[in-house]
Amino acid sequence: MRKYLLSIIFLLFSVCLFAQGNSEKTDSIPVHEKFFQKQEMKIYPNPVVDYFYAEYSIEYIKDAKLQVYNSLGEIVISKDLEEKKGNEKIYVTGLKNGLYFCSLLVDDNRVSTKKLLVNR
Repeated sequence: MRKYLLSIIFLLFSVCLFAQGNSEKTDSIPVHEKFFQKQEMKIYPNPVVDYFYAEYSIEYIKDAKLQVYNSLGEIVISKDLEEKKGNEKIYVTGLKNGLYFCSLLVDDNRVSTKKLLVNR
């Protein structure tokens, strides 16, 4: 009985290894990745003096935000978005010169991040 059980386990293990090694690769994209591909953001002008425009397009919107982070990862600007498409004017007059990151967040998922240089 023990030999029979070990043979079955070995056979199942072999089938699993064979199936895993011969699986075909496809170019399909998981649903969650398709979601992130439909979200877009452009930032201009860059470098920034007093303000920049964040042009965005969101396919599915529930809770969307633009957030600007400093080099320490602290949020220095946060703006709620209510439209699927827009061109938000963001003032940076209170920020020091340096490198920042502007992120588009949809349902608390960061879907796009761009570098932003403040240089006056």
